[in-house]
Amino acid sequence: MLKATKAVAAAAGMMGVLAAGVVSADPLFHAQPGATVEIMTPGRGISLDIGGKHAIGYFVANNKACELTVVVADAFGDQASLDSPGTRFVMPVTQGKIFKVDASAGQSAEFFCGHGANRMIARVYDRAPYKS
Repeated sequence: MLKATKAVAAAAGMMGVLAAGVVSADPLFHAQPGATVEIMTPGRGISLDIGGKHAIGYFVANNKACELTVVVADAFGDQASLDSPGTRFVMPVTQGKIFKVDASAGQSAEFFCGHGANRMIARVYDRAPYKS
């Protein structure tokens, strides 16, 4: 399992993080204040921290849909996370639609497929803004 965790870490390093884009990149998508927003292009990966989880992902345009691949694993930083190989999700997201991932600590991520499936907008946000 340690090899799988190293593979996920290596993939995250290879993919890199895209620069945060303009929220108005797609008129159908409305990010809320305080959210982390990333613009994804086909074949280029992103790396996101979602609560106590870490996610890496990319998409390819396929039949006017964004074919999204996301690997979610425990966040790195302590020995307990070294045995978590992660879980991979592969799914088509049609243009104008959203795929959501809920993680621990009240955070979520959503992936919006833009017009023509030529970009996705990834957003990490706090789904419980009034937690005590």
